[in-house]
Amino acid sequence: MTRDEKTLLDRATQALRADVPDAEAIRAAAERTAQALEIRMDREAFEGAIENCAGVQRLFVAHRAGNLTENRRVLVDAHLRDCGECLRLFKQGREGAVLNWSAPAVKAAPKMRPARLGWAMATAAAALVTSVFVYRVYWQVPPGVRAEVQSIDGTAFVMGEGGDRKVAAGAELREGDELRTTGGSRAVLRLSDGSLVEVNQRSALGVGARGHNMTVSLDRGAVIVQAAHRTSGHLYLKTPDCRVAVTGTVFSVDAGIKGSRVGVLQGSVNVAYAGMHTMLHPGEQVATSDNLAPEPLDQQFAWSPEREKYVGMLAQLANVEHQIAQIPFPGPRYSSDLLTRVPMDTQLYVSIPNLGEFLQQANTIFQNQLNASPELKAWWTQGHKQNPDELNQLVTKIHDVSQYLGNEVVLIGTGTGESKTVALLADVTKSGLKDELQQIAGDGNKLTVLDPNALAAADASQNAGKGMYALVRDHEVVFAHDIATLKKLSAQLDAGASGFADGEFGKQMTAAYTRGAGILLGANLQAMLQNAQQTAAVSSKRRGLESTGLSNVQYLIAEHRELNGAPANHLNLQFTGTRQRVASWLASPGPIGSLDFVSPNAAAAVATLTKDPAAIADDLMAMATQAKGQPVDWNEIDQKLQIDVRNDLMANLGGDFTLALDGPVLPTPSWKMVIEVNNASALENTLEKMVQAISSQAQGTKAHVLQIQQSTVDSTVYYTVRDVTAGAVVAEYTYANGFMVMGPNRAIVMDALKTQANGNSLSRSASFRASLPKDENENYSAVAYQNLSPVLTPLLSQLTGDTAQAIQKLAADARPTVICAWGQDNRIEAASDSRLFGFDFLTLGAILHSGNKPPAQNVLN
Repeated sequence: MTRDEKTLLDRATQALRADVPDAEAIRAAAERTAQALEIRMDREAFEGAIENCAGVQRLFVAHRAGNLTENRRVLVDAHLRDCGECLRLFKQGREGAVLNWSAPAVKAAPKMRPARLGWAMATAAAALVTSVFVYRVYWQVPPGVRAEVQSIDGTAFVMGEGGDRKVAAGAELREGDELRTTGGSRAVLRLSDGSLVEVNQRSALGVGARGHNMTVSLDRGAVIVQAAHRTSGHLYLKTPDCRVAVTGTVFSVDAGIKGSRVGVLQGSVNVAYAGMHTMLHPGEQVATSDNLAPEPLDQQFAWSPEREKYVGMLAQLANVEHQIAQIPFPGPRYSSDLLTRVPMDTQLYVSIPNLGEFLQQANTIFQNQLNASPELKAWWTQGHKQNPDELNQLVTKIHDVSQYLGNEVVLIGTGTGESKTVALLADVTKSGLKDELQQIAGDGNKLTVLDPNALAAADASQNAGKGMYALVRDHEVVFAHDIATLKKLSAQLDAGASGFADGEFGKQMTAAYTRGAGILLGANLQAMLQNAQQTAAVSSKRRGLESTGLSNVQYLIAEHRELNGAPANHLNLQFTGTRQRVASWLASPGPIGSLDFVSPNAAAAVATLTKDPAAIADDLMAMATQAKGQPVDWNEIDQKLQIDVRNDLMANLGGDFTLALDGPVLPTPSWKMVIEVNNASALENTLEKMVQAISSQAQGTKAHVLQIQQSTVDSTVYYTVRDVTAGAVVAEYTYANGFMVMGPNRAIVMDALKTQANGNSLSRSASFRASLPKDENENYSAVAYQNLSPVLTPLLSQLTGDTAQAIQKLAADARPTVICAWGQDNRIEAASDSRLFGFDFLTLGAILHSGNKPPAQNVLN
């Protein structure tokens, strides 16, 4: 470029810089542009631009007064979220860094007007009455005795206001008293609510009451509680580090220097400790300290002189259940005249067969068992509101009414919002039902029996608190809780077909009848969710459902039928479109290769096919960002584990997984885990990095340092996960044929490899295949299997006595159970031809751990 050219360019540049249009020109240009684009142009778009914090602070007064336009309000709010200094000034009521040092004005005290004084007095009186009521219900110390000593085996003392005193049977415990048993001594207390508490040696406890609640405070030692059913309030048991809430159950609690342990024999309890809540069921236990290892239930109940009663009770109940399972179930129904006449807005449809005869036979079995077993009869009388005679009368009434009804009873749920109702319908096959129901109503039951004429004269607004209503028509009977529902259903029955059976939901029910209906449940979940959006709380739950991908669920159809004594169960969960998020994790059906590592003698196995684990990780991350509260920081997790969870861990896994109990259960359960692997070397590198990172961050006395060690046997590389702190082997694993095979020891892993190599696996066994559902599916997406008889037989042979014989017979009659599930684009189905409610192996486990006989104790220990 020449010198003259450069001079000309400099002059042109200076001229452009100097040629700045004035404000009026800018405004005119902006208006012309807005007109050309057909958009609205506000003055704030070109006046008072927000360029920095000072520009934001000038708008604080207008923001508080609500005078800002929506655009500027959004900009100010966005800036306040990002700028801490402006947020501090805004909250302090300041419009900038200017302090107001003037003295605050003193506001004159308001004058109390007589009207306001009256309202204030009324409010105070209402608050006082409410406080007195709440105090009496929840905090008042009721008078009277808290507990009575039923029996003493040895020596026990009561520490109270009157000093220490030795107690005998019949002694009373009052508020503030503490019972202490000496070494080798035991006591039994009956609480004022009827509950029984067995107290072991060297135990100390007190019993208190507040309002309707009663609390047993166990300072140390062990107790076994048989909690009575209560009509109000709760029974609590407290130790220094936990609280147990119960209603009608049998459980044990130990309190020692390490912490507390709670075990459940019957019923369920809620245990609160360390800020957590745990629900325990029969055979389960929990300890409040990591240093307190689980203990077999036989040790927790063995000290009780009543242990034989507990064992016998459970065995006899299992025997009753087994006998009832042999009663023929009513045959399937292939049509229903009630289906076509239920209201169009029906969202819940439950059809059950007429079970009058079935219940009568089941009650006969139960009553015979009660009469033959004083222990079982005493337990039932103590732990249930109804005595055996009352139960017998109830079943007799149901049976008598069933003789007038057709072959099915239908429960429906209809309506939306505040008008949701539930009703029971059945066909009437002969006259006399009205007289039968009136006789039942005359026995003190809250039942009002109406005919169509009485219903027409009834006022729907006069039925509050009246109990149940029964409308007896010529060919139908309807039960409901209000007159309005009866009138609605009666009008629909008179009108005939409602159109429900022709709707999408009704067609689902019709198809179920075509297959043969035994017990049938159908729920229009989509309609229920739409109706539930009326409240903010439910709306929040729906947002949670949307994040999990379950918000597009449509129908739930569950079916159970029996043909020639063989059960068939089927469940169908349908969606309005393609399954998303959690609902999509179950893959489509296919061969489950991980089952090839499980032997035919396995006691239990759960196998499943999932979609790509990396895609599951994506779902989890997306759900975490949408969850309420503090979102999960996945980058922080990756940094702590020193890996990329998605790409290093999940992406190296396949979607084929099995967990099995395959081998002896004692002394260590022979669990087996098989996981499909895409890249074994990359996965192993990831696992070793992760274990090293976890161990390097372990702190505190309870921290455990893990280590992975490698060894080679016959060209197979095995990996051992060791707890260096405890000096124990956590697990061993290897990689074979695209799978990671893991177990508690190397022998289990080698056995799995042998099973897969010789082809003699569970999935290829004849007994397993015979238990699979009879349907058109060649493969499934998930399989759950249990067959405990081979595992339990050697254990049961160690038991003696009448109870042991009952248990052994139940185990011998037990059959394998298989449940299969499969996923399709817009639904998940599950099926089983097994009797799902037969012999309960969890109950059997509780029996085995309850101290039946010394030989069994030795084996279990």
